[in-house]
Amino acid sequence: MENRLNLLCDAGVIDQDICSGMLQVVKRLDEEWRLPVYSEQGTMAMTHMASALMRSRRGEVIEALDDELLTELTQSNLWPTILLVHQILLKEFAVTLHPNEEGYLLANLYGLWMAAHEAV
Repeated sequence: MENRLNLLCDAGVIDQDICSGMLQVVKRLDEEWRLPVYSEQGTMAMTHMASALMRSRRGEVIEALDDELLTELTQSNLWPTILLVHQILLKEFAVTLHPNEEGYLLANLYGLWMAAHEAV
């Protein structure tokens, strides 16, 4: 994971501060919340988060996550925890995430949470 983030940084896909912040995100998700960030799903989620932060920094706007899917996620008993962790992770960055990106990051975090609990 660290190599992938460093490659994205070296290639100019993400800025150094986002790379450094993402390395902290990976560490926290792995050590504090025991989420499978070193899985294929985790790699995809971390790459997407780094890209979302860069798009937000550059002012690029993507289409928002489907409202129906987001509503389904908010009904989960895990939602308050996922939302809190998401907010904690974003504090690592001096970038304001575009609201259209947020649903995707929350869905990815939800997926990681589900994968971690399925493995138990």
